[in-house]
Amino acid sequence: MTEPRRRAAVNVDVDGLYLYDRIHGHARSSGNTAEFSAAAHDPTAWTKGVTRFLDLFARCDVTGTFFVVAQDLAHPEVRAVLAECVAAGHEIASHSLTHPYTLSRLPDAAMAAELSNARKQLQDATGQSVSGFRAPGYVLSDALLRAIADAGHTYDSSRFPCPPYQLAKAAVIGLYRAHGRPSGSIPEWPNVWFGKRTPYVDRLADGRALVELPIATLPGTRLPYIGTSLIAIGALGYDAIAPLLARTDWLNFECHAIDLTDHVADGIPARLAVQPDQRVPLAKKWPLFVRALESLARHHEVRTLGHWAESPDRF
Repeated sequence: MTEPRRRAAVNVDVDGLYLYDRIHGHARSSGNTAEFSAAAHDPTAWTKGVTRFLDLFARCDVTGTFFVVAQDLAHPEVRAVLAECVAAGHEIASHSLTHPYTLSRLPDAAMAAELSNARKQLQDATGQSVSGFRAPGYVLSDALLRAIADAGHTYDSSRFPCPPYQLAKAAVIGLYRAHGRPSGSIPEWPNVWFGKRTPYVDRLADGRALVELPIATLPGTRLPYIGTSLIAIGALGYDAIAPLLARTDWLNFECHAIDLTDHVADGIPARLAVQPDQRVPLAKKWPLFVRALESLARHHEVRTLGHWAESPDRF
């Protein structure tokens, strides 16, 4: 009997430092508006994080997908690194125009503007069609799914059917609220927590189809396999799950640009040390990511999310 083909994708959410301030409630609670205005224009996620992911992908012979917040293209250093991504053959997908964590709850017109303007700006900047979308905070709604299709996207990669992650996220949001520092992030509905973990076609109410490419969770346990969790478990934890990863049929390995930043050397603000990816120096993270991607490429066919969305035998 022929062994089923194992499929994988590697992708990076390029979230600027200002978005982590929103998550942790800093931007709302601080009176130092100049500090947070500067953070909004800080290109570190691109100039440090993305450039290192480009080096990582080149070393491991992997073609990936970068989910980009279109408003960040206003920064010339961001546009320069984006051009490097395109020149290297990587896919560019949309992470919305301004990354509002409440995107799924916005009025229809505002939602449509976020998606259509982002897609247009990304296509103008890259000269390529942008087919993919990922929602801020992974949170979707029926209205947002319709808007994704209306904007011209053919696939979404926002579903994260991971109860441990979703519970932890809801707990942190509640904790910040209790301490008077509300997070800009919002929780996902519980019906998503146990959704399908492999690719599928989402049939919208009006009959249209949108390909859904869920973020990786491990079979059975539903534990997350993303850049943040890889950093958290370290080399020993990775050794423990590596045999299971090698046998997993679908791995959509989602990372964030700051996964490959160094909190001290890159001058990341001290207030963001709470981020799990900032608690480990780059010198320890880099070899771990190299191992993870090299192993992924040995055991899986690694392609862009756009490729899997278009592949006729994808499901």
